[in-house]
Amino acid sequence: MSLVMEQIRELADTIGPRPATTDAESRAADHIEDTMRSYGVDVERQEFDCPRSDGRATIVHGLLLIGASVLAVWWSLPALALAALVAALVWLDASGKPVISRYLGSGPSQNLIGRHVPRARRNERLRRVVIVAHYDTARPSFLTSPGFVRHLGTVAVLTRWVPVGVTIWIALTALPFAASWKPWSGYVAVVGAIVMLVPVAAALQKELLSHATDGANDNASGVAAMLAVMAATVPEVEESQRRAPVRRGQEAVEEAGELDEDVVLEYRPVAPATRDEQLPIEIDDLGMDDFRTTDIGIPAQVEPTGIGTSVQPRGETSVYREDEGLGLDDAEAGWDLEEAVPGQVSMDMGFEDEAMPEPVAEVPEPEEYEEEPSGRRGRSRSRRERDDDEDEGRGLRDWLGIGRGFDVRRAGKEIGSWDNLDDDDEFGFKAGAAGESDAGDYADPSAIAARIRRRVTDGVDRALAEKEIWFVATGAKEAGGWGMRTLLDAYGEDLRDAMFINIDTVGAGGLSFVSREGGATTHRADRRLVTQAKRTARENDMLVKGRERTGTVSDASVALSRGYRAMSVMAFDINGRLPNWHWHTDTIDAVSEPTVEQAVRFVTALVRDL
Repeated sequence: MSLVMEQIRELADTIGPRPATTDAESRAADHIEDTMRSYGVDVERQEFDCPRSDGRATIVHGLLLIGASVLAVWWSLPALALAALVAALVWLDASGKPVISRYLGSGPSQNLIGRHVPRARRNERLRRVVIVAHYDTARPSFLTSPGFVRHLGTVAVLTRWVPVGVTIWIALTALPFAASWKPWSGYVAVVGAIVMLVPVAAALQKELLSHATDGANDNASGVAAMLAVMAATVPEVEESQRRAPVRRGQEAVEEAGELDEDVVLEYRPVAPATRDEQLPIEIDDLGMDDFRTTDIGIPAQVEPTGIGTSVQPRGETSVYREDEGLGLDDAEAGWDLEEAVPGQVSMDMGFEDEAMPEPVAEVPEPEEYEEEPSGRRGRSRSRRERDDDEDEGRGLRDWLGIGRGFDVRRAGKEIGSWDNLDDDDEFGFKAGAAGESDAGDYADPSAIAARIRRRVTDGVDRALAEKEIWFVATGAKEAGGWGMRTLLDAYGEDLRDAMFINIDTVGAGGLSFVSREGGATTHRADRRLVTQAKRTARENDMLVKGRERTGTVSDASVALSRGYRAMSVMAFDINGRLPNWHWHTDTIDAVSEPTVEQAVRFVTALVRDL
């Protein structure tokens, strides 16, 4: 069994039905959070309170409308006010902005937000992509049964427009010329309002008699696909590199001594040192028998702390040696030899000054000098110095790991090109091609540079390195899309330019992207997302087409209603409906593994192409 099917089985079979605001929904959230953390992303658990179901609001709307129509038999103006209020509430609820459901009982739910934030370069703005999938399940009713579900769209339209029609009729009967129509005008309003008994009866069945579905297709398949996309897009992180997210306020920043971005730094010059101040300096092997390492007074204009020097034969240029430190000429170091007392060295060691032994008058000449190879400048080095370097293993040849007889030009000609190198070459590293190749042509510098760039960036996926991806498992979607509402309320400004991809019900049927969706009012999906979805499907040879989905509210339609850029990815049957949607047959046995895997490949490719 694949990892995708294991996730679906865990949610649909092991945990089972997951209605909003229940313990089962909370256990599903715990499982999703653990899975996200195992992929090395930072996870935030966003908790909120929301209605337990959207059916209670439907019951209230229907009963209020029927009451308004009954009042119209005798009192038109009170009936008109009540009917207009019901019509407004129904449209707000169908548009994804419920009002009355907030006061009909609530419970705790949660979103799981996993963020993959790659390291951004200076002045580089990452693109945000939000992949969404809800994990709660719905309670079925006779409206979603296989024999009646094809009429669900008609019922949804009647539910929205009947309150509007009843309100207009009552307003008409309230005019003076319609006073003679009573009481028959009120009876007509009652007959029209009775249509609302159909959604009211369905809501009562959901609240009192139905049990939530297993939700294998709706929407364990979407959650499993989202987690699989996470595994495909988030690079693996070693255990030692994982760390819990740290959230710090302003007080913690001030305690840590960190500065805000708008703080102006001011640097004040340090007061110059006086000539009496002395800095320690080590002298190592001056070539004199009676000198010891001590502290020597250095003039104020030079502050080389810890710099070693050595006496050089007169007329020679000082050079850098790792065993001796950095040698400085008299003029460069700022030494005033005329002020120094012959035969004495100033000491600052906490003891009384005492005269040092007389140094050797002359520095002995080295035994012999060996000239450097032609083409190099600088003084020649004595055999004694060369032997010291070789004894300590600090020579250039020892550092490179090559012998004395190594000829880089001959080695380059023997190698020829980069293609002839492997990890087991005799040099133990990737060497370059110097000289002519086997074909007799000189190596192309641009081609070599291109190979180097490819090797350096081989481990960097540029299609994903410039994207900040959020993986959001929303709760309480079936209760009215409250998970997405809470996400946008908290991070609306941060996600204003983000692109939302909603994965919902992709366990069976033909995979499609939704070009238009919504409840009372429909919204076109983001144009860029739709265009890129078509291109991605064509370039990857996937049979993924666009469809419209109206009559119900999804996480994507909630985002579209607020002006965000969103699009849903769903799978439809041959009749254009979601298989086993909101019915008891929504079990893992009805899930098609190839369809879910196709959704994973499509969304992964779409994220890379954005």
